Amino acid sequence: MAPVQLENHQLVPPGGGGGGSGGPASAPAPAPPGAAVAAAAPASPGYRLSTLIELLLHRAYSELMVLTDLLPRKSDVERKIEIVQFASRTRQLFVRLLALVKWANNAGKVEKCAMISSFLDQQAILFVDTADRLASLARDALVHARLPSFAIPYAIDVLTTGSYPRLPTCIRDKIIPPDPITKIEKQATLHQLNQILRHRLVTTDLPPQLANLTVANGRVKFRVEGEFEATLTVMGDDPDVPWRLLKLEILVEDKETGDGRALVHSMQINFIHQLVQSRLFADEKPLQDMYNCLHSFCLSLQLEVLHSQTLMLIRERWGDLVQVERYHAGKCLSLSVWNQQVLGKKTGTASVHKVTIKIDENDVSKPLQIFHDPLLPASDSKLVERATKIDHLSIEKLLIDSVHARAHQKLQELKAILRGFNANENSSIETALPALVVPVLEPCGNSECLHIFVDLHSGMLQLMLYGLDQATLDDMEKSVNDDMKRIIPWIQQLKFWLGQQRCKQSIKHLPTITTETLQLSNYSTHPIGDLSKNKLFIKLTRLPQYYIVVEMLEVPNKPTRLSYKYYFMSVSAADREDGPVMACLLQQFKINMEDMTFGPKIGIQLRTGTKRKFSDDSCPVEPKKTKLSGEMRAFNRILAHFVAMCDTNMPFVGLRLELSSLEIPHQGLQMEGDTFSHAIRILKIPPCKGLNEETQKALDRSLLDCTFRLQGRNNRTWVAELVFANCPLNGTSTREQGPSRHVYLTYENLLSEPVGGRKVVDMFLNDWNSIARLYECVLEFARSLPDIPAHLNIFSEVRVYNYRKLILCYGTTKGSSISIQWNSIHQKFHISLGTVGPNSGCSNCHNTILHQLQEMFNKTPNVVQLLQVLLDTQAPLNAINKLPTVPMLGLTQRTNTAYQCFSILPQSSTHIRLAFRNMYCIDIYCRSRGVVAIRDGAYSLFDNSKLVEGFYPAPGLKTFLNMFVDSNQDARRRSVNEDDNPPSPIGGDMMDSLISQLQPPPQQQPFAKQPGSSGAYPLTSPPTSYHSTVSQSPSMMHTQSPGSLHAASSPSGALRAPSPASFVPTPPPSSHGISIGPGASFASPHGTLDPSSPYTMVSPSGRTGNWPGSPQVAGPSPATRLPGSQTMPTNMPPPRKLPQRSWAASIPTILTHSALNILLLPSPTPGLVPGLAGSYLCSPLERFLGSVIMRRHLQRIIQQETLQLINSNEPGVIMFKTDALKCRVALSPKTNQTLQLKVTPENAGQWKPDELQVLEKFFETRVAGPPFKANTLIAFTKLLGAPTHILRDCVHIMKLELFPDQATQLKWNVQFCLTIPPSAPPIAPPGTPAVVLKSKMLFFLQLTQKTSVPPQEPVSIIVPIIYDMASGTTQQADIPRQQNSSVAAPMMVSNILKRFAEMNPPRQGECTIFAAVGDLMANLTLPPGGRP
Repeated sequence: MAPVQLENHQLVPPGGGGGGSGGPASAPAPAPPGAAVAAAAPASPGYRLSTLIELLLHRAYSELMVLTDLLPRKSDVERKIEIVQFASRTRQLFVRLLALVKWANNAGKVEKCAMISSFLDQQAILFVDTADRLASLARDALVHARLPSFAIPYAIDVLTTGSYPRLPTCIRDKIIPPDPITKIEKQATLHQLNQILRHRLVTTDLPPQLANLTVANGRVKFRVEGEFEATLTVMGDDPDVPWRLLKLEILVEDKETGDGRALVHSMQINFIHQLVQSRLFADEKPLQDMYNCLHSFCLSLQLEVLHSQTLMLIRERWGDLVQVERYHAGKCLSLSVWNQQVLGKKTGTASVHKVTIKIDENDVSKPLQIFHDPLLPASDSKLVERATKIDHLSIEKLLIDSVHARAHQKLQELKAILRGFNANENSSIETALPALVVPVLEPCGNSECLHIFVDLHSGMLQLMLYGLDQATLDDMEKSVNDDMKRIIPWIQQLKFWLGQQRCKQSIKHLPTITTETLQLSNYSTHPIGDLSKNKLFIKLTRLPQYYIVVEMLEVPNKPTRLSYKYYFMSVSAADREDGPVMACLLQQFKINMEDMTFGPKIGIQLRTGTKRKFSDDSCPVEPKKTKLSGEMRAFNRILAHFVAMCDTNMPFVGLRLELSSLEIPHQGLQMEGDTFSHAIRILKIPPCKGLNEETQKALDRSLLDCTFRLQGRNNRTWVAELVFANCPLNGTSTREQGPSRHVYLTYENLLSEPVGGRKVVDMFLNDWNSIARLYECVLEFARSLPDIPAHLNIFSEVRVYNYRKLILCYGTTKGSSISIQWNSIHQKFHISLGTVGPNSGCSNCHNTILHQLQEMFNKTPNVVQLLQVLLDTQAPLNAINKLPTVPMLGLTQRTNTAYQCFSILPQSSTHIRLAFRNMYCIDIYCRSRGVVAIRDGAYSLFDNSKLVEGFYPAPGLKTFLNMFVDSNQDARRRSVNEDDNPPSPIGGDMMDSLISQLQPPPQQQPFAKQPGSSGAYPLTSPPTSYHSTVSQSPSMMHTQSPGSLHAASSPSGALRAPSPASFVPTPPPSSHGISIGPGASFASPHGTLDPSSPYTMVSPSGRTGNWPGSPQVAGPSPATRLPGSQTMPTNMPPPRKLPQRSWAASIPTILTHSALNILLLPSPTPGLVPGLAGSYLCSPLERFLGSVIMRRHLQRIIQQETLQLINSNEPGVIMFKTDALKCRVALSPKTNQTLQLKVTPENAGQWKPDELQVLEKFFETRVAGPPFKANTLIAFTKLLGAPTHILRDCVHIMKLELFPDQATQLKWNVQFCLTIPPSAPPIAPPGTPAVVLKSKMLFFLQLTQKTSVPPQEPVSIIVPIIYDMASGTTQQADIPRQQNSSVAAPMMVSNILKRFAEMNPPRQGECTIFAAVGDLMANLTLPPGGRP
């Protein structure tokens, strides 16, 4: 064995042992020279271990591939034996390899020594052999050797020509190959060889099966289709030269199970090639013997392929339906199909159909032979021919062809049975898939025929009919397979079933429900029981009390035809909900299509047990037309017409009966549109209840036509068309400009209700009542239009009036809309608001009082009065809606409780109540002529000495409101004096005298009802009985209602809403300083003015075209004297210091709309520099009420803190003092909108004037200003209680906050946090007072970086600072931060403050807060791009 070389280039000696002493102990003795060559021969080189492993793997892989090709065609036992043998051989090889590897790894040193010894032996052998060869050469070959003469010619050639042309020719002959023959010589040679081949073929005994041959390129190719292809040639022209087989190819293919692979292995082909070649050399008839050998092999291979296909067919698809009866390899294959015993259909002896494939023993040259048992029928020669050929080599196709021919025979037998029943039967047999198509009911389409198939696998009959349930099909199959003659009664039964299906299909697009049976309580006694059992009940879903009955009858001598009879049946409702109904009328339809249309005389008399039969003729079936498909011919158009006619006409019949039962006159059913549509016209609509006779007559005169029609595909939608003339109002829409108006009312019928029932009529009458109610208001409005003032005409316009809805647009731009319509469900008018045009998408300001407007209009449905209220309230509501209503946190000491800033509480259509933080209440009354009346709502409307529960009076409200009143009116100035210093509530006599002085002359009030106006009153004079029709609230039945504060003639209806329960009991209205008389009202748009009104009456002739009796404003408008800063005019003397009365604000203050807008519009704080004012904009009213709340909080805080309260005689002034300061807090006397602090030090030498001013300004702008938080006051009062040196340092920080521009050298702006901000360290909830003053002082500062990129927000950090009063050190408070917050900025702040404390140790009596903060603001620098 040769040595094996390992991966590390070590060689394994072939004879080495397994131990360390296995190698040779010493080098072998030198061999004699003659034995050198012999000794060197066995020393062959070793093999690499990788090469050895690769060879073993290749050998195992090649054997495995051979197995994959051969095993599928062997039996299971043979496959297992081959696999075990392969595994055993391969295991032995790899065990040997493993032993070799282990030995090589354990014999390293011995191997090295063996290799060294072997190498030295080789060297010694080489030396000896060299010496021997040299000695032999010198003794034998070189004894007579002589040098040749010098090659002078050759040298001359080389030196002169540079070439060596004298080389010996033997070199050229032995090294240089000869030139190939030319293409012409090749063609000539091949042509001559082709002639030799043709001569040999002619002179040789050639089998007829090899007639398919081709001679070309010196070769002859024999091809036998489906078996083999052999290519032969001869090596000479001698007749005795044998044939030589060049190429052999087996053409047998398994296209079903072969997966495209060759059936014969290359090794097998090589063996056959050698076998055939040996026969060609030895046999007398070589070609005949070659064919016999190859043909027998191919037949055996084909039989093996068919057997493999059979086994796979049984395993995958057919199962037990095909069985292998016998298989003899290389001889025959016998299969059985349609075995009834295997199928379980029959017991005992059953016929078995066999197919046998065998090789003809008598003539081996024939192909495979096919035999069938029993023999195939000769009915179809093509089918029989296909079933006796196997050239396709597919066992499944052979079996299918066989059973296909037998199935065709079975269907022919079934067709003969049908012809015996019906000589004119028209069934047909389809050959592509064995099936018998039997027309059940003629004319018949393909989908309606009964298809009878033969299962090719089992031979059983299978039936299929579209739409028939599977259970019936199974019963039919079982019955027909047992006895084929039973097909006749089944076809008779299917004929009636198919007739029912045709009827159902013909009316499936119509709203019907079909059923074969119907539970009737009187079925046995009613004529419906006498009909045939084959009938169909068709229920009209929109008319559940009506049915159409279809009776199906046989046609004599026509087994495939049916006749139909149609009946109309009505039923009555059952006694119980789930009980059977009772049949009433049964009437047969006429067959004449021209007489089937219901005319106006249609009517159904419900009579029990009646039956009328007009014709006994069956419905003729149209002759068969070749242009129509079976589906079209099967359509029952007569039934479809009957159903559609009943479905269309019966709703009108029901509607007509309902109208007649309600005694509503109509014209009956009318035909329209060339008799394609129907309609019912109503002659007179019943009058509406609650409508006056005059309006009813006008509405009846304007109605021209009322017609009911059905529309929509489902016939469940009624449309009532109303045509009106002489419309009282013309809208701006182009649709409302014609002489007549069309109104369409649509009604949807529910599925559970009959179409045209009572509900449709009731809905129509409700809609008619809505039209009449709205028409009454519109008619009165149209009559009042000529007398409406010009400004009201400009203010509003009629946009749409379509008799169901009235839409008015109002405002300066007509951008607001109001819609009025009558709600028949709630029996009242419904009002909706919106915006149009440029204001579309915005909110309507009157949405706040929508409910009040609706209640007012329902009490007095007067459109003019409604417009006047809209005019009087639009501007005030626009101003009120600008107030903030969002809840806010942190306004009180309970920081987690949200308080709404303003709550808008409408009391009536002209009375709005504003609640400020649930503490103060302001009542706003909207009046005519562009003014409002404002009072303190905390006082009861009926008794000034009583307060409304939950509200507190606002001190100084009267004085604050007077600042927005026109100051040039002397009468108003006197009224102010009387309001603030009233000797007693004004009595009724005094008010009457004032009213009589302001009452215009009688001739200036042409407001009386004009004759002939038909009850229409002009706007300036509504009827005096207006309020007499208003029902009072139950809580005010025995008291004076607050709504009576307004005159009965006021169209604005202010203060007419029912008073809250907190307003009772009701004292006389004289306690308000207002007297109520029949001709007086403090909110009247035309009568007198309130005594507090700043306006005086002037003659209406002063302005042409104005409202008669309208007041004129003398002097400029208040809006011109109240600029945006809201500073008072310079020519106005300051208000006098009058002793206030607690109930002075309960008397209304009159303001114009422009003054109210200024009062409620958010604006900057007056009297403050814009830089000092905060960023929170609020209205003057909010600033006043907020200041009042802050003053109230301050008074409570002083009582809780360690502050000393000082009694003050000045109203509204709070005075207190600390250890070092005396403080005075009061409202600003100029604006009453800010709370001001006046500080007086006890020791004037310790404070500078500018420091006191900074403290006062800080209080006014940062403490007591918006958003008015109570905790800021608490923190500030704690600061005031601090020692003087600490407070002064805090004041210096406040100065940096108020005047940041004065400290240009600092990098940061500072803000003194009086409450804990949300971004502060979590020491307390946000909004808590941020100043703690004990042995140590804790407060918070917010630092904002000055320099920042404009798109980027400036960096802000919260710094908690703690000051130790004992040591005087200022440090950052050590408060744990949130986990997600950065610690870089707090660390830098802490380091700066520590470094400052180390560099500047505190001295006795000095405070280091301001110095430390200043150093921090000057030296703190955050890293670039870093955020805290």
